[in-house]
Amino acid sequence: MALIVGIHNTGVLSSAALVVDGRLEFGAAEERFDRQKYSKYFPHRAIAAGLKAVGATLSDVDVFAVAWNPGINIADKYRAGFSEWPAHPGERLYANPNHILPKLDRRPFAMTEQTFFGQDGVAAKFAHVNHHLAHCANSYFLSGFPDAALFSCDGYGERATTAWGGARAGEIAIVRQTEFPHSIGSLYSAVTQHLGFRPDLDEWKVMGAAAYGDAGACHDALRKLIEYGDDGSFELDLRYFNHFNFDRAGLFAPRIAELIGPALAPGAALSQHHFNIAAGLQKIVEDYLLTALRWLARTSPHRRLCLSGGVLMNSLFNGRLAAEGLFDEVYIPFAPDDSGNSIGAALWMANRMGERRIGATLAPYLGPDYDEPSIKAVLDQFKLPYLRPQSIAKTVARLLAEGKITGWFQGRMEFGQRALGGRSILADPRDPSMKERLNASVKYREAFRPFAPALRREDVSDWFSNAPPTGVPYMERALPVREAKRGLIPAAVHADGTGRVQSVDRAWSPLFYDLIAAFGDKTGVPVLINTSFNIAGEPIVESPADAVRTFFGSGLDILACGPFLLAKDPALLAALAWGDER
Repeated sequence: MALIVGIHNTGVLSSAALVVDGRLEFGAAEERFDRQKYSKYFPHRAIAAGLKAVGATLSDVDVFAVAWNPGINIADKYRAGFSEWPAHPGERLYANPNHILPKLDRRPFAMTEQTFFGQDGVAAKFAHVNHHLAHCANSYFLSGFPDAALFSCDGYGERATTAWGGARAGEIAIVRQTEFPHSIGSLYSAVTQHLGFRPDLDEWKVMGAAAYGDAGACHDALRKLIEYGDDGSFELDLRYFNHFNFDRAGLFAPRIAELIGPALAPGAALSQHHFNIAAGLQKIVEDYLLTALRWLARTSPHRRLCLSGGVLMNSLFNGRLAAEGLFDEVYIPFAPDDSGNSIGAALWMANRMGERRIGATLAPYLGPDYDEPSIKAVLDQFKLPYLRPQSIAKTVARLLAEGKITGWFQGRMEFGQRALGGRSILADPRDPSMKERLNASVKYREAFRPFAPALRREDVSDWFSNAPPTGVPYMERALPVREAKRGLIPAAVHADGTGRVQSVDRAWSPLFYDLIAAFGDKTGVPVLINTSFNIAGEPIVESPADAVRTFFGSGLDILACGPFLLAKDPALLAALAWGDER
């Protein structure tokens, strides 16, 4: 058995992925286990869970593939103000072995060795994979494409912030890149911070706020922050930025107020001006990305495209790209952000070791699973009343149709920041008040934030425009809701008329598929609101105990945990127990 453990622990959302004999068998973010949202800690718990899942130990691991290469900037020295990072990049050469070696049973060690991968393909126990190479590998090797053009864009890697490339027959080549401090991700994060949100964490909120603004109102002012050419090359006007100056707080320099006014205090309500800033930023970033990809389409021999990097979490842009027709097929992975780099590093290593597995697109359900006895033991431990309906899908569908908000804990946990039917909160999109109810009493978050519609793959084109034939399996695109359908699902339609769609395939998620089908049979609307099973400030639930705690700590009405059903209303549970069809 060839076992590779991929590791991401540079920045937020540390994660681990396990590849066995060339197959991706497990992946999870550390936050799900340590319960610290966006956890930056070394993924000890995620690695342990993965080893348990594949029946291995640390001593069985052939290579630890780390999704960051300190060798690129080993001669540099960071400014002391960037206190979360080591003073010298070379210290990262030892950080990962220091976490693993004490747990191995091979001490005392006769020799310590660490080797980088060069062009000659020399193998190593600890392999440090370039950041954007890991991004591209994550997308390419999960896509199932034999060949593809590659584009990666985020805040920063070791030096690069944007990369263009291509892949064929398992070989990846980065042909061009833009380097820090010129960064699309840093631009988006700077505006995120300016609007009172947390950079690197709350960019979702800015994207959601953009729908309420006038993109033209602040466009000219924001456009002064970036210059770019027809080939996708770009530069930020660094006079307005501090993100590269670690001696100063904040990502924008004070003079940004000359363009868009003073920064909003954290937690303050957005005014129309701030919504306009969000809309203007979104338009500028979308326009730049389209320019960069048009150049790639003109110059690349490949007609398929793989996208990666945190900027490509932007579902509004991804939806717009779907309408452009620049490439025949476009693949965006379920975790294009840095957390997915544990997968990318591990798959790149597997490919280098000759364990190539290029074929069908992979499902995102890579985390832990809990069998019926394990779930029952937790419910009994807490002395909770519950039922085991004959059909959990049909029973929950009926309750959803009656307006009940449901926690849905089923099967293996998804990898990535989007709940895809494994650890989800579900609701009826027909109720116009459901969005407000979910935001206020369940998720405890800003009222302007939208909710995603989930429906069967074969129904997507009936409800949404510009849907690709392969579907939208990861909620990776926001697509226009067809005019005739908007009134049927008002709670799932954002202010701009779009919905961040998830298409559900029965082969990947049969129980969730059956639930949507049952809800459609009951109501005539085969669409559900699907949002992540967590409340504000907490990670998505991982275990049955997490699910129970979140159920009782929020405004959820019922919880479907495996085959078991819990309800806060004793009368409802009693009626269901007696088979009352209400």
